Order: sequence, then structure tokens, then C-alpha cells
Amino acid sequence: MKTKTAFVIGSGPSLNDIDITKLKDYDTICFNRSYIAYKDWGFDPTYYLAIDSNDIRAMYKDIYNLIENSNIQKFFLISCRDNDKHPSSEHYQDGDHRTEFFTDLKENKKVYLFNEQCVYDIPAANIDEDTQTIHAKMLPNAGFMGIVMLKILGYKEIAFVGCDARYKDDSESNKYISKIGKEYVSSEDYDINHFSHKYFGNNMRFGAPNEKEIIRIWKTGAQSINEYIPDLKIYSCTKDSNHNDDFKYIEFEEFLKGKR
Repeated sequence: MKTKTAFVIGSGPSLNDIDITKLKDYDTICFNRSYIAYKDWGFDPTYYLAIDSNDIRAMYKDIYNLIENSNIQKFFLISCRDNDKHPSSEHYQDGDHRTEFFTDLKENKKVYLFNEQCVYDIPAANIDEDTQTIHAKMLPNAGFMGIVMLKILGYKEIAFVGCDARYKDDSESNKYISKIGKEYVSSEDYDINHFSHKYFGNNMRFGAPNEKEIIRIWKTGAQSINEYIPDLKIYSCTKDSNHNDDFKYIEFEEFLKGKR
């Protein structure tokens, strides 16, 4: 733990409205394809989390590369199965057909896998360091699971940026998206729901976001935190986030002033 305050860096469009480089010296957690921006940001996050099996099947080579070559200290992942019948098999190269991702990294001290059968809500969530297993109820939203992980790691103050929870659905972007099974695939770099059009851009497969469910997860989580972990302070630094009804909003630059 480098700093008392940790930041959840979401991937929403509002991330482009702040100077993200100012978080270089803070502990941070990022998700999914955020790594396409690390070079521009000038820093790697402290932690990385990916829990969506659809996304992992498309990103797994990049995640393995991050584990080997980035400055990220800890990775929080699910062990995701795949097979030749899955649409993502076309992403494989050089005959590399893994049947289960990340289980081959059990000896890597940076990699922690979720116990996906666990039902512990955020107050009881924990990590078994001996087995590098995360015991926490899996919720289908990386951003809130980032908050869960930062709580487990012992942070008492957390702020989130880029967690908009507002998803646009327009005819221009939809013409580049096709549905294949339970997934969607894009034919152009035209992702309007993340900080970069390339986030889920050309040839990327992804699951459709459920805005109402995401808001419900954060709202339920806020209630649980307020009731059972009142000393855990969580702030929104995301202007116009749909989570601002549940977490106090402080403008990003103003929040940072209080940390100096």
C-alpha cells in the first residue's frame, strides 16, 4: 500500500475530462482493456481486475503480457474456460488453444483468482494469501468489484473516476455491432461508451452492459458499506455519474487538493 487513498479508474467517456496523469503517484485499480491507455497515461495502475469471461476470452493474450511485462503489482482474475467451439477461438494465434486461463499461474505471486462459489458480501470479503484466492461474492461489474478489492486490501478512503454508468445506444454505433451468441462483436473502432473508440473496437467481442443492473449493484453495495463498514469512505469524482446519488460527489481537482 503506497497511499492512504486509492482510486478506482473506470473506463467511461468522462475519463477524458480529467487529467489522469495526476494519479500517477496514487494507488489505483483498473479493468479490462484500460491497458490500451497506460502508455499515454505515463503509468501502470497498482492493481488490475478482469472478471468478465466474454472479455477475458478476447483479451487473455494481453493479460498474460501485462502479468509478465507491466509494473502492476497484483492481478485479480477469474479462471475462465474456453474451447474450440467458442467464437473467441478465432482470436487464438500460433495454435495456442488454452482450455482454462490463468490456472497455469498459480505459482505467480502477483496473480489472485476468485473463488467463484463464494457468497461473502463486501463486509466479510477477504483474501487467502497462502492460496492466493479471493473470497468475495462475484458481482457482474468490474468497477464495484474494484471497490471490494481495495476494501480487502485495507484502504479506508476510495475515490472513483470514469465510472459513468451511462450507456449510449445510437444508430451510428449500432451499425458497426453484430450479435454472435451471447456476445457482441464490433467491425469498427467506434466505441462510444468508453474513453477510447478502440476500447471495444474493431474485431473485439464483448458482453452488452446492463445499466440498470450496474446501478442496482452499486446502490446495494453503498447501503451495505454504510451499514456495516461506516469507516470506509468512498467518494465519486465522476461528474454526472449515475452513482452520485449513492456516493458523495467531489470534483476531481478539489478532491486532490485535499490530499496535498
